[in-house]
Amino acid sequence: MPTRKRPPGPYTRHVAATIRDLRERAGLNTTEVARRLTAAGRETHQTTVSRIESGTRAISVDDVAALAAVLGVRPASLLPSGAPADPCADGEHSYDSREISGPGPRVCNDCEEELED
Repeated sequence: MPTRKRPPGPYTRHVAATIRDLRERAGLNTTEVARRLTAAGRETHQTTVSRIESGTRAISVDDVAALAAVLGVRPASLLPSGAPADPCADGEHSYDSREISGPGPRVCNDCEEELED
């Protein structure tokens, strides 16, 4: 059975955008960030940095730590400060808040979107 790739969640999107923002503010391109990561012992290619920034590549805790060091920030500063936003909350949508007794996603009652846990 083929596996279906999950779309990036709110934390991944936040970290990706923060990395891109910090890189651009530092006046670095993705090639230079990859070079610095490699020099720091975390062998990385430019396309990997681009994929991290676009949210199409999963990012490990080790990646977060290495990128933070290269960008001159604490690893925690790459993470969101609060819980991820509920994708339906802004539209005042609701979901079934009953306790889920088994595996499976929660689904918005209004737009039928699966909610991140």
